[in-house]
This record gives sequence, C-alpha cells and structure tokens, in this order.
Amino acid sequence: MDTPLELVKHLANSPRELAYKALLSAEKDQSTGIDEILSNILQQGELTQQEKGWIMELVYGVTRMKLQLDAWIQIAFKGRYRKAQHALKCLLRIGVFQLKYMQTSEHAAINETVALSRRVKQSQASGLINAVLRKIQSLELEDVLTHHDDDLESLSIKTSHPQWLLEKWVSRYTPEDVFALCSHNNRAPKTWIRRNVQIVGAEAFEAFLDGLEIKHEKSQVLDVFYEIESASTLFSTKEFHEGWFSFQDLAAGLVASIVEPEPGDTIVDACSAPGGKMAFISELSGGQAKIIACDASHSRLSKVRENILRLGLKQIEVLELDAAVAPLPVSNKILLDVPCSGTGVLNRRPDARWKRQASDITSLIGIQANILTNSWKYLAPGGLLVYATCTLEPDENWELIDSVLAHLDQASVEAIEHENLKPYIDERGALSTLPWRHDMDGMFAVKIRKAL
Repeated sequence: MDTPLELVKHLANSPRELAYKALLSAEKDQSTGIDEILSNILQQGELTQQEKGWIMELVYGVTRMKLQLDAWIQIAFKGRYRKAQHALKCLLRIGVFQLKYMQTSEHAAINETVALSRRVKQSQASGLINAVLRKIQSLELEDVLTHHDDDLESLSIKTSHPQWLLEKWVSRYTPEDVFALCSHNNRAPKTWIRRNVQIVGAEAFEAFLDGLEIKHEKSQVLDVFYEIESASTLFSTKEFHEGWFSFQDLAAGLVASIVEPEPGDTIVDACSAPGGKMAFISELSGGQAKIIACDASHSRLSKVRENILRLGLKQIEVLELDAAVAPLPVSNKILLDVPCSGTGVLNRRPDARWKRQASDITSLIGIQANILTNSWKYLAPGGLLVYATCTLEPDENWELIDSVLAHLDQASVEAIEHENLKPYIDERGALSTLPWRHDMDGMFAVKIRKAL
C-alpha cells in the first residue's frame, strides 16, 4: 500500500496532470515549441513507456485539433469561451479530445477531467467542466458544422487548420488532395532513423534493432534509412550515444543526398541547425569532405556540435553567422536549407499551424531571397548550390527561385536526374515531396549550377 508521501508523488505526476501542464505551458508561452515543453515534462517522475505514449497522444492530439475542439466547446459553453482563462480551456480541450478521439471511456473522460480540475487548483470550474463535457458527449461533428455555413470556415473546423492556409491550398489542389493533406497533418508522423555508415554496417544494425524487438523496414530509395514502429527505447541505448544512428525523416535525407558530397569537396551548410542534413552529408562523403556548418542562432548551434560529437564526424567547422548578410567561406557546394513557413511538416510540428500567419510568408520570402543572393557570391565557378525548404508554398519555392535567378550571374537550374528519385521530381526537375501522396515530410529542393 502506498504511503501518503508516495501517493502525493504519484498524483503529482499522473499522466493527465503532466499533459495538462504541457498544454498550459504552451498556451502561456507561445515562443517555446510544444516538442521542447513536452520533452521537459516527460522527464518528470517515473513514467512507463505506455504512460509516455498516452501523454504524447493526448498533448499532440489536443494541439493539432485545438480549433475543432474549441468549436465543440463553444456550442456547449454558456458565456464567452474566448475570454476564458488558459487553465479552463486546457482542461476542457483535454476532456473533449478524450471523448472524441481517444479510447478512453466516456465516463472516465468526463470524471477524470473533473477530478483533474480539482487537483490543479481549478475546483471552482469543476461543475462547469462536467456540464460542458456531458453536453458534448451527445453531440456529433455534424452538429458542430451546422453552426458554420461558410464552406472554408466549415473545412477549417472539420480539419482543424487555419483558414488562411486552407485558402492557399484550395486555390491549387483538388478538394480531395486538400482533405488528404489535412488528414496527414492530423496523424502522428512516421518515425525514420538513419544508419551511420561510418560506424555500423547494415547487418549489425538490423541485428541490433531485432534484439530490441523493434520492427523496421528499410527504405527502397535510400537504403540507410529505416522506418520503425517505436522510438522510445532507442534514445537510452549505448548505440545511440555511440553514434550508430540518427532520427531523420526520409525526405530530409533526400535533400541531403542531392548535394552529392564527394571526397575533397568543400561544402557550406549555411542554415545548418540542428545539423541533421549536415551529418548525413558528412557520412555520405565518408568523412572526406570539408564541411562548414553555419547558423545565425547561437543556441541552435549547440545541437550541431552535439551531433558532430555523438556521430564522430570529421572535418567539420562550426561558424555562427547570418547567411543573409555575412561573408561565407568560398566553397564548391552550398546547401541552403532556408527558414520557411514549414507547411510541409505540420504533422511533425503540431503547433506550427497556429504560430504562423499569412503575413509571415512575405517576410520569410525576403529572408530567403537575401540568403540565396548573398550565398551565391561565395560559390566557386562550376559549383553547385542546393536551395531547400520544408514548405509546400510556391511563393517560397519556384516563384522565389525564378525571381532571384533573374538577377544572379551565371546561374542555371540543373534538373535532378537520380533514377531512384524519379517519383519525387516535379516537371521542372526539382525535388518535391507531397506529404499525402508520398507519406513523408513535404520538401522542396532545387539544384542551381554556377557556370565555369
């Protein structure tokens, strides 16, 4: 039987309470990503893998479906829900998400949320929470949508995506593709790992995964990538700390492979943090290419250095600089993985859809153009520059390339002709992965060659 002290400790670290803390922190601090908040929260207390998985499902689910959850609540809420305190909103969303999207029984979803309100010092709201959740219990999504006549507004609630973003997608994709894209964004992302060819062979690596009973499937496109079912046990393995593998989506790997690193190359990765593509480029070159990893963010460069140490990477220099304005080392290859709106990775970054506005894209385009224009000066004649984003938006991709290249000397687009990349190449020769069609992150990458 638990002692009073053990019981208090258990209650303080209950999965629901930790989920609540994560969601409340995210509401109060919009500058910190939900990934970082959740990572810190999950280190509190002693949680089983099952409990961690449950918390992640709830927190990421509430974050993705927030707009739709609020639409449910507004029907049942008496008063001005928009003016409600963050704590109350988080509790109600937690309850509604369990009612509508999790395997939790309706009885438990309601009663446990009411009990949670008392544990987190919101007992004055427990009656209201009980009443709202009981009303929502009997409602269907169609009941919610009948309150919204506008097609775009209705689609926004149905898919839990902001209207400004749907407006852009509806203008260029079919209704079926838009819905498929939104559905993809509302699912948990696939987990991919990349074997470090400098440290471990395929046979030994697969035996390691088998030993942990981790189901895995090797990519047919890049054979050092494996799709796995569960990642939770891998972070604590000595093999991870010894640099056997990294976590990276296959689409990011495709971008890095386009750089075609070779021994003797000097390669600038101008927007390197957190360093995943830089690491793969180094591994592909057999550690024989000199790589200069640059970024404007001092704090994010610490992740680059961590990757270099853990993976045992050689011939890498780290520089803190802003590629939009600063001089770069002269090189024969440059990777520009530029800051972007990130609309191709919304299932991997569940809070990003709420943090962006339509106006952000305009300012990002200016930054992207400056990075491309400035970096071009430091590419050696005959050299290759790869411009890449993780956005689906044409104004940050081809439209920007066409606009900037009109003013660059000796620049021409070079079509990507790798046989195994054919399914992902668009009609103009750029890499263009579409999340709902290719079941991976949405990435764009174009090769630009400087004349001799």
